[in-house]
This record gives sequence, structure tokens and C-alpha cells, in this order.
Amino acid sequence: MCKKLCKEQGQLFHHLVAKLLYISKFTRQDIQIAVAFLCTRVRELDTYDYKKLKNVMQYLRNTRNMTLTIELGEEAKWWVNSLCAVHPSMKSHTGIDFTQGR
Repeated sequence: MCKKLCKEQGQLFHHLVAKLLYISKFTRQDIQIAVAFLCTRVRELDTYDYKKLKNVMQYLRNTRNMTLTIELGEEAKWWVNSLCAVHPSMKSHTGIDFTQGR
């Protein structure tokens, strides 16, 4: 069983995840999956979640000079996914992905 975090660490976790959510949306799309998971853990924090946050921060530190490259390809592609009533609240889940190259 994992140890729960104290209130101060919980507030720091929430603050950092909010910042990560902002930068993952606009500048660092490579961390979106990890940040989406951390957003689900904001209310019920334990030491494993805090360690996962530290791993994301370490990844950002080690890849701060990495650049995003976008190149136009031959054709555009769309992927659409829809799942109906998959959550316990019977809500649906959808997603769209579009590519124009690399």
C-alpha cells in the first residue's frame, strides 16, 4: 500500500500538473499522455503519483533542447475513434487525429 501525500505536497502536485497541462497543450505535445494520467490522480495522491510527476519533470529537463519538426507529406490522413457508454457514468469518449506528414 502506498503512503498518501500531505496537504502541502498535494498542493504542489496540483500546481505543477496544471502548469504541465498548459505546456503540453501548446508546446510539448510529447507529454500529453503522461499529463492526462497525472490529471486523473490530482484528488487521490500517493507517493507513486508524486514519483511519476518527478519522472515527467526529469524528462522535460533532459529534452529541453528537443525541437518539434513538421514536414508536409504526400497526403493527409484522418483517424477517428468513438466509444459509447464506456465510463461508469455512462459517458462516451471520442478522439480525432489528423496528420499532414511527419
